[in-house]
Amino acid sequence: MSKTVGHNPRTIQNVFILLLLSVFACLSTFLVTMGAQAYRSAVDRADKNNSSRIMTAVVRSAVWAEDGGKLQVENYDQFGMKVLSIMNEYDGEQYYKRIYCMDGKLYECFQGAESEFDPEYGEDLCDLKAFEPSIEGKMLTVKLTAPDDTVRIIHTYLRAGGAEE
Repeated sequence: MSKTVGHNPRTIQNVFILLLLSVFACLSTFLVTMGAQAYRSAVDRADKNNSSRIMTAVVRSAVWAEDGGKLQVENYDQFGMKVLSIMNEYDGEQYYKRIYCMDGKLYECFQGAESEFDPEYGEDLCDLKAFEPSIEGKMLTVKLTAPDDTVRIIHTYLRAGGAEE
């Protein structure tokens, strides 16, 4: 019996198939990893955009809903904050809707004129780092700083009510 020295064609074929499967597995893993990264970054961008839209929409909606009232910016030095106050009259009584920032959140407080303002009674609306309202004529300008230090400035023209008298 003589033995031939060399490679069996089946062995080369098996090695080639294993090599091909290995390359396929590596590329599949790479593509799944890249897809997961792209998805994570898209979700992060969407969250950032949503929080930015929420904080601006909350302020705009509150002002537009109460546009018939008298707006003013009040300084409460004892609390270290500027407050956007909207005064309206309902059934002969005066009520204030106040919007302010405290402890990293935007708050809204609705109370009668006879009650003294206490920021602890407000309802938190969204996360916010800073809230700086100002009024010039009938133009309300609010500078909002998000928790990630993104700054948004809202300019709202007061149509029905307003600060100008």
